[in-house]
Amino acid sequence: MGGVPTFPHGRPLTWADLEAMPDDGHRFELVDGVLVMSPSPRPVHQRVVARLLVALTAVCPPELEVLPAPVDVVLADDTVFIPDLVVGRREQFTKQALMGPPVLAVEVLSPRTRHVDLELKRAKFQEVGCENYWMIDYDAPWLRCLHLENGVYVEQARSEGDEIIELQFPFAVKLSAQGLVR
Repeated sequence: MGGVPTFPHGRPLTWADLEAMPDDGHRFELVDGVLVMSPSPRPVHQRVVARLLVALTAVCPPELEVLPAPVDVVLADDTVFIPDLVVGRREQFTKQALMGPPVLAVEVLSPRTRHVDLELKRAKFQEVGCENYWMIDYDAPWLRCLHLENGVYVEQARSEGDEIIELQFPFAVKLSAQGLVR
């Protein structure tokens, strides 16, 4: 078991502080300099991520890359998220992280992270210009796909249950919420 990290006093945390922390297996994110720990995902959560990864990778253009968590997405020095799945331009990826807003960030909602994913992360990704933000609720199930238009997220499509939707952004793909959960 590693030691408890020492944090700076009197200032918000930064990505450098996050990078200096020992790897203890937990998922830590920064929101405006505040450290947030995400609980471990459930098997159904990981099933959705795995199926979406396969579906998106099959149709992803070569200039983009699809990766599952954990991948740090550095939006600002004091804001680092780990979306459940991220699509970014290949040149944005460094050895440590994806630098700047991704082309697509996907969050699979769980009871413990629902509010953060629906409100906080959505607002932050919109603010920094992430072109697409998708949310998946495996209990309902539904898939909601938002696309950035004039600086504001607009719902481009929504799948409920077995309903198949055809998306164009960030690239053409057909999905259904139930197909990701089943």
